[in-house]
Amino acid sequence: MNTQSNGERILVVGVGGLGEHMVHEALERGAQVSVMVRDRTKLEDRLDADTLVRLTRITVGDATDPAALDEAMQGIDVVLSGNGAHKKMAREMAEAVKRNGVRKLLWPAGGTNLLADDGITPAYKAYANAGFNAEAIYKAHQACIDAIRDAGVNYVIFCPGRMTPAGHRSPDVASTIRVNRVAGMAVSYEDAAWVILEAALTNIWDRQLISAATPS
Repeated sequence: MNTQSNGERILVVGVGGLGEHMVHEALERGAQVSVMVRDRTKLEDRLDADTLVRLTRITVGDATDPAALDEAMQGIDVVLSGNGAHKKMAREMAEAVKRNGVRKLLWPAGGTNLLADDGITPAYKAYANAGFNAEAIYKAHQACIDAIRDAGVNYVIFCPGRMTPAGHRSPDVASTIRVNRVAGMAVSYEDAAWVILEAALTNIWDRQLISAATPS
């Protein structure tokens, strides 16, 4: 894989750790990239000047505000969320995707929401000793997944383990991708962005929950 965009118009909502890497990945693939952020100053601190001038549009607004979402989604083909575990945001973004004729919504959710390799045991049990309340995180992410599904839009939901920057993209992250199964405990932002853009620019995982892990 490693699909190139034919000028797809992509909106990245939230340019934090994951969002920043999705912007770079989308631009590298030749997409027309717009962003929606709450604070333009923070965006300018995070992205270098060369990247900023390559953006098609910057919308400043709250991703739970229907009017701001409608403004940001004008002329957009695919929306990528850099935020997760926010039920109201998931619901409002999915409804805006539907209102504005956007083809697909990509949403990051938790790896606890996928099954373990045995196909029976919820993966959050494997995370029980990982130092956080896995069950509460599972429920928060599931509420977002349910809201997106209930909206009736086309989606791909990326369910990784912990995400951290690695400073580079792995050459073989594609080999780790699993559908409705946990791929591993952690993925880099760089690898997550690669997988999400593959999902955005193809239909191979539409209406699926997918996972990937950075190879050790």
